[in-house]
Amino acid sequence: MIEKELSSKIGEELKKARKKYKVSAQKIGNVLGYSQSHISGIENGTKIIPNKRFITNYLKFITNSNFSEMNFYINNINEIANGEIQLATYLDDSTSLMNAFVNDYEDDTSQINSLKYEKRNGESDKEHFDFPINDIMFHLTDSENPKYFNKIKLSTSDKEHINKYIEDYIVLKYKIHLSQLNDLYNKHKINEKSYNQEYYQIDRILKSIKGDNYGKF
Repeated sequence: MIEKELSSKIGEELKKARKKYKVSAQKIGNVLGYSQSHISGIENGTKIIPNKRFITNYLKFITNSNFSEMNFYINNINEIANGEIQLATYLDDSTSLMNAFVNDYEDDTSQINSLKYEKRNGESDKEHFDFPINDIMFHLTDSENPKYFNKIKLSTSDKEHINKYIEDYIVLKYKIHLSQLNDLYNKHKINEKSYNQEYYQIDRILKSIKGDNYGKF
């Protein structure tokens, strides 16, 4: 989660950017799904920025997806954060999905620990738990409760194999992204700073899967 003091500093930077592009707080709030007052609260430091995706979507909207201009503000925010958070820069139009991909990895556990469901009267509700109810690994390593797939009960061996399959798939997926990143860098399509930022994101995700002793690629 982004701490309050840092959130306030980033909010101020976002407000400066929004003013430059002459976009109203109400307009950006409508796009991002927040009220005008909530956007203003984030910019003025009275409300905390929900996650890094909010920052990226905010900048994407006010710059009209101009990746060069987005990177200018992303780099400013990374400097303000001084390592507390790290936003991935956009490489170019064709590889912008890499940014969205690595920015899906959030330290904020609010979605991991919260369950949305529909009640009998048709209304939706949300419940927060003290454990990662939405984390597949949590369920695959939970030995206290039986787990099922389409009503088929999974054995311990089943869960271990499924966990390994998912882990191998995710590692392969990020290694492919790393290969694409190296190719862009070797062809001088991105600078060293952008390369290091993207590498850091992929490296920390793989370490979260394989452990801190996973090492460098």
